[in-house]
Amino acid sequence: MANYNSRINYNEGLRGNGANYNSSNVFLVEVQDVGTAEELISIAASMVVSDSGIATDSAADVIQYTTDKYLVVTTEGRLEPLGVIVLSDSRKDLMPETRDYSEEIPGRHGEIDFGTEFKARIIELHVATDDGLSPREKEQLKRKIAMYLNPLAGKKKLVFLDDPEVEYEVKYVGRIDPTNYPTWLEFTIPFKMHNPIISAANEKTQTGSGIITNEGTFETGLVIEIAGAVTNPTVVIGSDTLKYTGNISAGQTLVIDTEKMTAKIGSTNVLMNYNGVFPKLPPGSLNVTAGSNVTIRWKDKYI
Repeated sequence: MANYNSRINYNEGLRGNGANYNSSNVFLVEVQDVGTAEELISIAASMVVSDSGIATDSAADVIQYTTDKYLVVTTEGRLEPLGVIVLSDSRKDLMPETRDYSEEIPGRHGEIDFGTEFKARIIELHVATDDGLSPREKEQLKRKIAMYLNPLAGKKKLVFLDDPEVEYEVKYVGRIDPTNYPTWLEFTIPFKMHNPIISAANEKTQTGSGIITNEGTFETGLVIEIAGAVTNPTVVIGSDTLKYTGNISAGQTLVIDTEKMTAKIGSTNVLMNYNGVFPKLPPGSLNVTAGSNVTIRWKDKYI
């Protein structure tokens, strides 16, 4: 094989010891086969990723960023898995725009206020490619971007690793109009958050009685799981009492979602047996009175 070259490029996390250490939670592996001779053996590659630090992780859970669900802006300013450089983003907005409902009434001063809602939030990423791209590589990159941003594939979670505690549920909207330089591209990617409320990346849980806390700035829904066997279970959250009339057999779990306002055992709707409201957890803390078979899950929310 007079002209053959295979290589593996990798980025590995920082390693350290002691009470505090940092490890990168995004690993990018590139395997290239650029041989021009007859190949006798195909490439076989394997990768093992482990977190062997003995200190306490600052995040409650390890988050796996998969390309089918996540877009990640690294601390180095790369949008992965697209590999483009993020020049700027529009997270500077303090809160979403509002939609106000009011009515003027003749003979009365001012207006009657009928409430305010948040509009959808727009997030734009101004990006550029690396220099040195050939015309063919630019066209290949365009197809790759279209594949990962395809809005018909559903929403993705956008995460900025300079603020990894929160995630933005986004969908590509509008149009990308790239500026085509001889060996690189520059363009703006428009995203929309149809639900403008920002969610924490990590889920919190409480089993049995205790205190649940929303450290965010906006109310959040709760998922309450009651495992059987139990008859007529009751859960008290703050000043609200949640009651279920009926039997939950061993091996079954009643799931009450206060955001979606549903009550199910498996895929079966049992809302007709549920009595009570669907409480939200406001910023701050609430007391919970529940049995040891009850688990409450939630994510902090932010404006």
